[in-house]
Amino acid sequence: MQWFRGTLPALTTMAVLAVALMALTPRTGRAAEVKANDTTLTVTEEEPVAAPTEGATLYLGIETHAQDSRSAQSDAQAALERLRQGLRSAGVPTTDVKVQGYRIGALQRSQQGDGYVVVQNVVARIAKAGQLGAAIDAAVASGATMVQGTADQYQAPSASERASAVAAAVRAARGDAQAIASALQEQLGRPQVVSVHMRRLTTPGPSYAMLVQVTFAR
Repeated sequence: MQWFRGTLPALTTMAVLAVALMALTPRTGRAAEVKANDTTLTVTEEEPVAAPTEGATLYLGIETHAQDSRSAQSDAQAALERLRQGLRSAGVPTTDVKVQGYRIGALQRSQQGDGYVVVQNVVARIAKAGQLGAAIDAAVASGATMVQGTADQYQAPSASERASAVAAAVRAARGDAQAIASALQEQLGRPQVVSVHMRRLTTPGPSYAMLVQVTFAR
């Protein structure tokens, strides 16, 4: 929090600021900034918006081996079906499980011995991000040899979520302004200017925030 005051001596300003800070209610996850001059008091508040992720994507690999190419392909198809059944038990429809890569090759003088190997790259679309953990467990239990899951980006907040965050930020701004005015033994005037912006966050957690700036008369 920053405080600017031109007419008070520096030590007096520091003392008033200390009193005002003690009067402010702690708010987790919210940033605040206060500026003042002889006629106005401006408070800027940032309120995170809790918007859930829409879904997730699961990238899977299946590797099977057999002595001849026909058996390798047959075993690969059976392995794919087991994977689909396992994911279906975790709530992932079969139509959302797609094979995006298929490779068959001969094994010659390898650690696995002679024969053939089939590698399938599978992508599964998870409708809700909260299902990702269960889908990963099901994939591993169903024979997936490579598993990687990624959550999708956060959705933009809805109108009601934005309105709720703006209301919370405005209440916080008035509370901060009132605490500082009381510490200065002044009456807080009416709001003169209110500005609202939504910005994207890069930190973990909610990925949007409502930035509200309120200027009060003094």
